[in-house]
Amino acid sequence: MQTEESKIERMLAHPAFDQVVHALASGFLEVQQAAPRLTSQFSTQQRWLLSHAALSRYFRGVSASRPGLTRREFVEDALAHRLASRNTAQAFFAESLKYGILLPTKAVAGSVTLLAAPAPAALWALNEWYLAHLSALDALDDGDRAARLRASGSKILPRLQPVVSDGLLASRVIRTPVPDYAVFASVDEGGTLMDRLIAGLDVATARDEERAVTGVTSVSALARSLDLSRTHAGRTLAAAIALGSLGWSGAAGRSPLWLSRSFRTGYAHMQAAKLVIIGDAFDQAAAVAGEDARPAILGAAFAGRSSSPC
Repeated sequence: MQTEESKIERMLAHPAFDQVVHALASGFLEVQQAAPRLTSQFSTQQRWLLSHAALSRYFRGVSASRPGLTRREFVEDALAHRLASRNTAQAFFAESLKYGILLPTKAVAGSVTLLAAPAPAALWALNEWYLAHLSALDALDDGDRAARLRASGSKILPRLQPVVSDGLLASRVIRTPVPDYAVFASVDEGGTLMDRLIAGLDVATARDEERAVTGVTSVSALARSLDLSRTHAGRTLAAAIALGSLGWSGAAGRSPLWLSRSFRTGYAHMQAAKLVIIGDAFDQAAAVAGEDARPAILGAAFAGRSSSPC
């Protein structure tokens, strides 16, 4: 039986993996630009994993005819998986309600406890996230997973998400990213900054370079393109520069940024880990869903890339 690491290494060795990673980064940016407030809510590693845990709980509830989750359940899951303190988990749940990412539905039968469910925009973003990763897998083996997800309506996704969440939460690679990745993943909008830097590479020439030059030449322009403050973007880049993850090829702020091989490898390793987990989970979920059945409809959130996040 292959280990997680052996599966990741096999994927990294694929000759087209650099192009796939570049396409993934660009796809993540498209979702961010379509729904910036929504994606900013999940812009750190901690928030991202908290979101996956919440969505897992939600979809497992749906399968048991209980379409929602409570704050207590969310906090319990966060503590059980060592994702956050009780206060942090409670604050995240409250914030998700405040900004309409979670919507109150109804009280649990026989109590005044409120159930919350993901808003249509959150489900849209989740679907887009899966389509991006499934398209990446398809590019590596000429598969048709993304098309099958689109065609399935709501049949596959509710079965896919809990399995993926379990895999992400159990993965050593996901839970303990290397320093080059962690310096971004630990700060607000750090993931988006990483995606923009990777998307700015020339894939054709970057593979063999110790320092691969990007198209990013200004902190101000970088921050403006992502609707971030220049101070925040500059502080995050400075922390990465201190690690040797990236740097300016000439005068600081007036020349192209380069990305170290270590940084690019760490980013690619994380994408490969996600793809391994999602690919295995998709095979399992699709088999259980029985794809020959007519697709069910759970609303516009599952209509595919033509859907609107609003």
